[in-house]
Amino acid sequence: MAASDSLHDKRGAASDARDLDLDENERRLANLELALDERGRALREAVPDVLRRQQEAIDRSRDVLNRAEQRLIRAEASLLRSRAAVQRDDAEIQREVASSDEDKSAERSGT
Repeated sequence: MAASDSLHDKRGAASDARDLDLDENERRLANLELALDERGRALREAVPDVLRRQQEAIDRSRDVLNRAEQRLIRAEASLLRSRAAVQRDDAEIQREVASSDEDKSAERSGT
């Protein structure tokens, strides 16, 4: 019986060791599951924030583009006014040149 008790004790000790290993593995798995849940929660919480920041950046870019478009429209109008002023000045110069030529012709004819 002593041999039987010894064998039974060895099997019990081996079983206890396996149980301790299983308990340790289950504890590790539970900790990993908690860590994964926490990471998943953090990512789910971060996504709306990332989307909001991206939308804000898009809105800021749109505002910048709208202001640039308005400046471009004003610059184009200014350019058109400048061209019109140059054309008026050119027309005035042409009239003065034509008038001067007529005066010179009249002086030659009158002399």
